[in-house]
Amino acid sequence: MKAIANDLIAEQALVDVLLADLTEKEWMLPLPGCAPWDIRDAVLHIAFFDYAANKLMRGEAEDLVTLAYAEAGQDKDYRPTAFYHLSGREALQWWREERTRLAAAFFNMNPKDRIPWAPGMPMSARSLCSARLMELWAHSVDIYDALGKDVEVRDRIDSTLFLSWQARAFAYRINGFEMPDTPLYLELTLPSGKLWSRGEPDAANVIKGSAKDWALVSVRRRNWMDTGLTVTGDEARRYASIVQTYAGAADAAPAPSSLRD
Repeated sequence: MKAIANDLIAEQALVDVLLADLTEKEWMLPLPGCAPWDIRDAVLHIAFFDYAANKLMRGEAEDLVTLAYAEAGQDKDYRPTAFYHLSGREALQWWREERTRLAAAFFNMNPKDRIPWAPGMPMSARSLCSARLMELWAHSVDIYDALGKDVEVRDRIDSTLFLSWQARAFAYRINGFEMPDTPLYLELTLPSGKLWSRGEPDAANVIKGSAKDWALVSVRRRNWMDTGLTVTGDEARRYASIVQTYAGAADAAPAPSSLRD
């Protein structure tokens, strides 16, 4: 549990550096591909869900959906408008406070402790920590894009890679497909050069490439056709087209700038 909690803290620190010196004008920069969200919206969203996790772990709320409807003031675009009185700097400070409480709570939990999350669907402490890490990185991609900066990635992206594989059946289901028995192999190179893989190495359907590219695809921020990934086989192409690491309805991948054969 401490290892994944440390990964979360490290990623939070990296994103904090990205945000720390923004002007209030920069806080209002729109997020490419996430209209009408801006950078402040993204940080308010992250802070609110850390806040919600804290309340749920303390037994002060029933589930995430009920809490979000009661306190977030979500509009049709899922922006937490109840906190729009906060400036960008104030949103950052709120996130710092909530993420500190969250990290401390995770450090004191057993990985298998159950935490209420979606209605009737509790999560283990380890799974929730991994999910918070994945969502933080996904929204940091939006912020990097808004600022015109290259997306930072470290070996701790392996949590997002794991979720992309673990949630395969979910991704098929929300897109109206039955998950087939077709063998598939996923082989990715982490920033350190280490290999991360899942599936059957002798499968005909194969996805290979950088962990960064696959993570960007699996959080629906890039189309696989616009990455350096090698995707071989019809089933591998379908998986690359529908992979989704987070809950909710199926999100469309960004349209590719060009099509691959």
